[in-house]
Amino acid sequence: MAADSPGAAASNLLTKDCEVILAALPSPKDQNDAVHAARKAIRRMRALLALLADSGLDMEREDLALRRLGKGLSRLRDAHVVVETAKRLQVEHPEPGWGTIIAALEMRRARILQRSLAQDPGFARRRRVVSQLHSWIARQPWQSVRRATIRSGLARSERRVKRAAARAAHDGNPDQVHQWRRRVRRLRMQLDATDTLGVLDGHRGARDSSARKAKALHKTSDRLGWSQDLRQLRNLVRNLPADVGKAEVMLRIERALKEAGDHLPG
Repeated sequence: MAADSPGAAASNLLTKDCEVILAALPSPKDQNDAVHAARKAIRRMRALLALLADSGLDMEREDLALRRLGKGLSRLRDAHVVVETAKRLQVEHPEPGWGTIIAALEMRRARILQRSLAQDPGFARRRRVVSQLHSWIARQPWQSVRRATIRSGLARSERRVKRAAARAAHDGNPDQVHQWRRRVRRLRMQLDATDTLGVLDGHRGARDSSARKAKALHKTSDRLGWSQDLRQLRNLVRNLPADVGKAEVMLRIERALKEAGDHLPG
């Protein structure tokens, strides 16, 4: 297989992300940052596999394994995100009550991490899954992957983003908005990979267009992600015991949500 073939490039990208996950789990430093790095690598791998859906590779089981792996880490990541979201709002709007609320969210984050590590010490089970994926990558007939197949997968993702955006704009349902965000993020990751995969045939104009699309998608993903983070924070704070400043904090979160909604790309 030629070193510059799209299959070789895809294999290298997937292998590198397996190594990222194995290096991150467990981390000797900040486990929350490590979980974040692992989840990003999982999303990149799934985005790339989606591009290769019509390549003839047997990847359904492996994609499912990655999906389960990411889902298993999502509660850890979400627990960290709400803490960081609260801290960001505290800096911007230091109402009384943030200290108590952030302390409660940090304790919740620590409990979730401890529970996860108790169930899977050192993330050993998850590491075995990634090692199996690493072996699967090494066995695949990557020489069968064609550039036209990848371009077709990219076009399919673009259509899915447009449909998801239309559904979200139609009713504004949080689930629809979340799905839109996931598809935007996946397409952005796929566009990021296209130059490495060599599917743009070396045309400067095509690469520049792809880079502009990726930049716009990044902005959209960030805005949608901020709205989702605020909703998660609101739902958790709402269920915390009443304390001094809680009402002011809830009001601030609701205002931030409204502002985020007003500025969502349409």
